[in-house]
Amino acid sequence: MSHELRQDNIESSEDENGFEEAFWMEYYPKLQRYCHFLTQNKWDGEDIAQETYLKALRYLNQPQKMTSALLNKMAYNHWIDLLRKRKKETMETDSDCASHATTHQLDALNDSVELLLKNFTPKQAVIFLLKEAFQYQLKEIADILEVTEIAVKSNLHRAKKRLEKANEEDESFNLESFWDVEEREQLADLFYEALKDQDPTILIDAIPSLKSIITESILVSSSFQKTRPNFSPSSTLCMAA
Repeated sequence: MSHELRQDNIESSEDENGFEEAFWMEYYPKLQRYCHFLTQNKWDGEDIAQETYLKALRYLNQPQKMTSALLNKMAYNHWIDLLRKRKKETMETDSDCASHATTHQLDALNDSVELLLKNFTPKQAVIFLLKEAFQYQLKEIADILEVTEIAVKSNLHRAKKRLEKANEEDESFNLESFWDVEEREQLADLFYEALKDQDPTILIDAIPSLKSIITESILVSSSFQKTRPNFSPSSTLCMAA
């Protein structure tokens, strides 16, 4: 009997070690990116990711399968709890600063939305949000936007490159022509609600009605034809996808 117990303990330990290794390799980098995006702060992001990881270990023997979506939800709840704790501490120590903690989350969300609107085209903004904030796969995003995976990957690559040069002026490619004023406000509200509720459904449902996303490929094609007249129609459409 004791031998069987020892064997069970050994197998359980091996399972746990295997889970930890798989978790670090597959899930943790994604979790880190999400936490950095959520908190807009490297130090808070790292703390939230580590705390979420420790909580995730408790689910090892649970029937519920660990997924990126579940990890993101755990991270988001922990971040909210931390904000509430900071708010309480602030109220206890200095009533004049109490409102700072209550508005911190809203400010972070507004900053995230502004980042999307300022640095990307409408389609790039949607793709970046679905991939980086909600961990959608390229195929899933392609199905939502009714484009190819190659088009999604290309847009995501350009979005990341543009973000790297966010502080540099790029007069050769003006983003304003891609944005309709009314739809810009509409997308801002959709991005905000999706991030606040941790649910992109409201954004996904609205995509078919957003002309700026549907017609973006036409605008890109026209822009490239003006700047690079030697491109063939087929290569222009591939780059615009």
